[in-house]
Amino acid sequence: MTALGAARRLWRAAMPEPVRRLAAPALNVALESYVRSAARKPHGADRVDGPIKVVGYFAGSHGIAASARLAARAFEALGVPVERLDVTEAKLGWEGRLTAPVAASAWIFHLNPPELLAALACLGPRQLLGPRYGYWAWELPRAPLRWRRDAALVDEVWAPSAYTAQALEGAAAPVRVVPHPLFIEDYAKVAPAPRRAKFQGVGVFDFNSSLARKNPQGAILAWVRAFGAGPDCELTLKTQNGAAFPDRLAVLRGSAPANVRIVDEVWPYDRVQSLIAGADVLISLHRAEGFGLTPAEAMALGTPVVATAFSGVLDFMDETCALMVPSQPTPVDDPQGVYHGQSWAEPDIEAAAKALVRLRDDAGLRAKLAAAGRTRVAERLSPQAWFTTLPAPVKAAALAAARAVGPQGSASSGGRTF
Repeated sequence: MTALGAARRLWRAAMPEPVRRLAAPALNVALESYVRSAARKPHGADRVDGPIKVVGYFAGSHGIAASARLAARAFEALGVPVERLDVTEAKLGWEGRLTAPVAASAWIFHLNPPELLAALACLGPRQLLGPRYGYWAWELPRAPLRWRRDAALVDEVWAPSAYTAQALEGAAAPVRVVPHPLFIEDYAKVAPAPRRAKFQGVGVFDFNSSLARKNPQGAILAWVRAFGAGPDCELTLKTQNGAAFPDRLAVLRGSAPANVRIVDEVWPYDRVQSLIAGADVLISLHRAEGFGLTPAEAMALGTPVVATAFSGVLDFMDETCALMVPSQPTPVDDPQGVYHGQSWAEPDIEAAAKALVRLRDDAGLRAKLAAAGRTRVAERLSPQAWFTTLPAPVKAAALAAARAVGPQGSASSGGRTF
């Protein structure tokens, strides 16, 4: 047991629960301060021994969890063995679970700063030897000051897009653009969902990611502007976690005409991919995206995309492979309170409607965009392209690990949990 752990047990034994509850806010501040201080101590950032360790929420269904899975798989696809550390249950606490130092040639944390702080506390900030990298996702033009200061917890921050990297300008560590890797061969195996209408559109979002930012209302407006309520053209909005926001889900359902279907359910992701693959267009009239994983996956599936020409999607999407919707900057207005201050994009609904009509009326355009989307993903988001964006020490560690396992390749270490 660490000295901090012993002190915590003594505190719990000596103080009654009401006193502990009153003192909890101050103790949490002290704990955060301790973790930050301990993480900034020298930790062998220049060492190259040990495995590559990818740390994240491997069991989650949200974007930051997917990024950890994609990164680990990309290493393995290139013959590089990695260890997965699942910290889904990590909480800020005084006693780290590692009681002895653990070395890695790279600690890659696919966790935003608040979750990173909890993971460091859970693992033990003094026990992690080797260089540390933080993969962070942010959606507004400027990242919070606390995030930029907490870049000191790692040796380098990785951002999924140039837009997010710009948002982190002035961070307390260097910032590098490292996109999400995708596996084009996976998408070729996806069977399209059965058709429900002559022309089909789809949008995908999570209520927890902010309804205002994802802007499904904009997709509905554009669809109605383009096609009215005609049954030959159907839009499916696949959502999840709407039950946690019943009033907003009810408003969204109330705004949908008969040819807009709203499905608020948690599906296996292969079913979501099948839905996208069976559509004639994916609509993403987002107001901001740190990367835009769903539009990228639609391109990989050969589904044409109509998207707001703003933020993270611009790293892999332009007029040669998608229909881009112009926008105007507008102050952030998020009734859910996920985002506040700053500005984001207000997409041009009329332009989006015209793009949808073009796609419906031009099968040749749909085929052209489908092929161009697949090519763009293969060129810019393959594991090979992703690997070129990594820092030189991580590349060297990966190549050394690949040589060590030999031509037979590597096996996944599974989802080890601390």
